[in-house]
Amino acid sequence: MGQRINLIFMGHFTYPYGMAGTKRIQHAIDALKNEQDVFVRVVVLRQLNCDSCSGWHKDVTYYIVMGALSRFKLLFLFPVLFFKAYCYLRQCKRNDCKNIIYHYGPVTLENLVPLYLARHLGYRIIFDIVEDYDVADIVSQSFWHAIRIGGIKKLRPRMRDIASGFIVISSHLDKKYQVFTEGKVPIHYRPISIDMAWFLAKSSSQMNNTVTLFYAGSFGQKDGLIELLDAFDNLAAKRDTVHLVLSGCGNNEAMKKFFARVEASPFKDRIEYKGYLDDDDYYDLLNLSDIHCMIRIDVAYAHAGFPFKLGEYLASGKPVIATRVSDVERFLVNKESAMLVEPGDKEGIVNAAEYLIDNPTAASRIGQRGRNVAFSHFDHITQGKFLLSFMKKL
Repeated sequence: MGQRINLIFMGHFTYPYGMAGTKRIQHAIDALKNEQDVFVRVVVLRQLNCDSCSGWHKDVTYYIVMGALSRFKLLFLFPVLFFKAYCYLRQCKRNDCKNIIYHYGPVTLENLVPLYLARHLGYRIIFDIVEDYDVADIVSQSFWHAIRIGGIKKLRPRMRDIASGFIVISSHLDKKYQVFTEGKVPIHYRPISIDMAWFLAKSSSQMNNTVTLFYAGSFGQKDGLIELLDAFDNLAAKRDTVHLVLSGCGNNEAMKKFFARVEASPFKDRIEYKGYLDDDDYYDLLNLSDIHCMIRIDVAYAHAGFPFKLGEYLASGKPVIATRVSDVERFLVNKESAMLVEPGDKEGIVNAAEYLIDNPTAASRIGQRGRNVAFSHFDHITQGKFLLSFMKKL
């Protein structure tokens, strides 16, 4: 019998449905839940809009400690949150296992006490870090965001006290946390992940008569939506068969700018915003689109992480236009596995799209090579084996 692991996923993500953070966690769960002697469950401290505080999703049990609470009400109910979390974690602990908490995100006021209590109970804590919070001010100008980021920076040294290990999504974060931990805490590089089951085995080698450019994900400043819309206007002025389809969401501030820019476009009748889609509709649209756009602007925050959607775009087998940020060039080669452009380069986006439209054979080859890269480096099952090995060594 191998070493038994009792694994609890916690952190700053919604469950069972959500965006990139939720999918990153779900991919790890799906890869590990069927491993022999690994027992998996999910605990979310607090979540808005939850239909039930507990349940099962994809054969894994989850528990939401507290539901919808306003920020001010939460201040008074912190002791209740902490006590309920402690009781549940104590209940979940197994004496015949190595007990591990895989925590998505950093230490905050909300989770500091539960994590310390978990450590006291004998859990090993692994932090999965996907952002550089030192450069996260660009995400939002809101007062609450500033408070949250300020708190994360202030509490960061506590992670070093609690952590048995770190998982990072990019080379930038790998180097940063090597310095932060002074090499005393093991660090595991886990880039973006994909579930290949969602993608067609072989995409069409031909563009549709109406060429669809597709973007999905967050609608923040770093994501370059305004630059993408500018590029689309330039492309649409020259080609009347191109359309732009977008899916996802952002904060009120970002969405207001986005809708205003769409309204100002002379080609707004060829721009379609789908909103937030469930998985079935999203992957159907992804597999049907012709060119996928992973656009970023030249800010430190964009270079620090690793765009989650890029893996899904590549896995579809369709050609991808990707911005040279973070670890993109660690895996992709221009005009071989993707069309690479400089951050914020609108003309570069136009030129890349035109090259793909005018060279369908090359576009098909680029798409298939991109899919090969995705399978080789981002497949969640392969990642799960490396992740399990990392946990066993803690």
